[in-house]
Amino acid sequence: MKSTHMNGSYPNESETGQTLVIGSSGFIGRFITEACLDSGRPTYILVRSSSNSPSKASTIKFLQDKGAIGSITDQEFMEKVLREYKIEVVISAVGGESILDQFSLIEAIKNVNTVK
Repeated sequence: MKSTHMNGSYPNESETGQTLVIGSSGFIGRFITEACLDSGRPTYILVRSSSNSPSKASTIKFLQDKGAIGSITDQEFMEKVLREYKIEVVISAVGGESILDQFSLIEAIKNVNTVK
């Protein structure tokens, strides 16, 4: 499935910047990640390397097999990812008790200045 604009046209490459999805192992984040990947948009995903939830273990393993790993609490790592992959769009589906972890992500976005 490709993403289309409301007028039915397909987005061109300049309209589909590199995208980073954070929180992709969560309930909502999983759907967002699948939609981004299905759209053909260049998508990178970031998940924590472990989870206390057995129900998330298989999702995390699946995402790690696709190359997703990392933590938004590591600002230096986030800056490296944003810079190296020239990320233009960041979608955060982080919620619950981890919501404040996004401060490191915000600082990394400001420092790298690739996100539109």
